[in-house]
Amino acid sequence: MNLRQCEAFRAVMEAGTVTTAAERLRVSQPAVSKMLAQFERDLGFRLFLRQNRRLIPTPEALALYQEVRRAFMGLDYLTRFAGDLRSLRQGHLVVGATHSIASFYLPKIAARFLRAHPGLSMSLQSTDSPGIAQMVASRRADLGIAQFRVATEGVRYERLCATETVCVLPAGHALARKRVIRPTDLHGEAFIALAAVNRLRSRLAAVLEAAGAVPNIQVDTPLASTACQMVTEGIGLCVLDRLSAEANRQPGLTIRPFRAGIVEDLLMLSLDQAPLSVPAAAFAALLRQSFARRLG
Repeated sequence: MNLRQCEAFRAVMEAGTVTTAAERLRVSQPAVSKMLAQFERDLGFRLFLRQNRRLIPTPEALALYQEVRRAFMGLDYLTRFAGDLRSLRQGHLVVGATHSIASFYLPKIAARFLRAHPGLSMSLQSTDSPGIAQMVASRRADLGIAQFRVATEGVRYERLCATETVCVLPAGHALARKRVIRPTDLHGEAFIALAAVNRLRSRLAAVLEAAGAVPNIQVDTPLASTACQMVTEGIGLCVLDRLSAEANRQPGLTIRPFRAGIVEDLLMLSLDQAPLSVPAAAFAALLRQSFARRLG
């Protein structure tokens, strides 16, 4: 038994004649007759009685037709489902991103994507850059957005954009009168540092050491949002990439360029050596477009 035989059998049952069935299948009448004859041999019982050029279905044919019809209904559903996947009318997408990106930038991009493809659904999750890499590597996320590269096997990195670093200060801070903050300006200043795992902290430390600047670290935190809140409370100042600073801008903060030659990349992560799903590929294209204006 094969699918083409079942299709010919269904067509004859529904059309009533081999001639009409052949027209429906767009094949010749002898081809349909040949498939029916082989189908009966494979099944081991008669499907039709031939009377005066008419085909009379046997009881076995009537019983088999009900199952064949149900099978083709399932096949028709699969065909429609595959079409929906192809045309982005069906599917679920999981995207992981760092906290600043997930809370400020990603909702706007995701909303635009879902409005364009209302049949899709999404799961947006946030963690730090090492966690994003693990999510993608373990297939718990289709795409990831991280702020620095983590050596993780099986993960492909693509640069979305690059942003300069900025200094975030409390409103009214003496350094806020400067148009540009330089590494030497941070010497002795109360400072809020990022966690040791963050690449920006190690790069900043090297720059400050080279400049002979030693800030007074009051707090360290993995989250830019926490750092900015501590700045608002007047605990100190911090250095962030501009994307994170803009995402956490609020009253009581002043943002100034930080001239230290540090440029931070925003990275898109996907599974290496594996194709993206159609929805993931479409969302990746939208991410590239959305961050293209920020390329540095």
